[in-house]
Amino acid sequence: MIATRLSPLYDVKLISSNRQHFYQIGDDEKWLPGVTTVLSAAIPKPALLPWALNCMGENIREFFANHDGSPIDVEALIKESKDIYKKKSSEAADIGSRVHAAINAIIKGEKTEITDDIKAGVDGFLSWKESNHLTIELGDTRLGSKLYGYGGSLDMVAFDGDEAIIFDFKTTKKRKDRNHGIYPEAALQLSSYSVAFRETYGLNVKAVYGLWLDKEKGGFKEVKVSNINACFEGFLAALKLYHMSKYEYFDEQPKI
Repeated sequence: MIATRLSPLYDVKLISSNRQHFYQIGDDEKWLPGVTTVLSAAIPKPALLPWALNCMGENIREFFANHDGSPIDVEALIKESKDIYKKKSSEAADIGSRVHAAINAIIKGEKTEITDDIKAGVDGFLSWKESNHLTIELGDTRLGSKLYGYGGSLDMVAFDGDEAIIFDFKTTKKRKDRNHGIYPEAALQLSSYSVAFRETYGLNVKAVYGLWLDKEKGGFKEVKVSNINACFEGFLAALKLYHMSKYEYFDEQPKI
């Protein structure tokens, strides 16, 4: 097991409900939203719609390329094609989750099975580990901000001497406009972890990084958040939108 110098100032409990993550901080039984839940609700992902349409088109194209001339159940084909993006998204998320789990086991010094479909992603982490002098203190770690009212789970805390550095792993597909697969909203996510880590552990953070792991070809790319304060302001705006979306602001009885 990894020997760590770190102890949290209070406990943070993770609660999963309806595919969303909530957190309880210390003795407070209130359910607080998780960082990824907040960002998913507040920040649209415009690239998802074209991707889903492309998945549908590819499924239809593949169907007719392999069609044997038998009668076609059009409604079944339409339904399958409309939903195919969900299957592909689930498969990609499953691989990403298993890459994360395997790396967390490695960090803790535990034995873990590295199957062929996650080997490239894990190899990317091992290459990163061999390329630097940082001391890894924590793997998957729950955090909570009492001041701002949210929780989260980061992937790794390492130290450069006595200075903490936060990492979050990403295994998303490589972007067309970058040499990695990390998207802008990840900077807001990481900035929120930085603030919550400072509260939970009472330690300042030197830097925060997204660590992209290429789950197809192996390799890695570090992407540093350049302005944590500005990014955290963005996260707080998302948090406010998240809370506002939970309430009804119109009068029950219209006046006109």
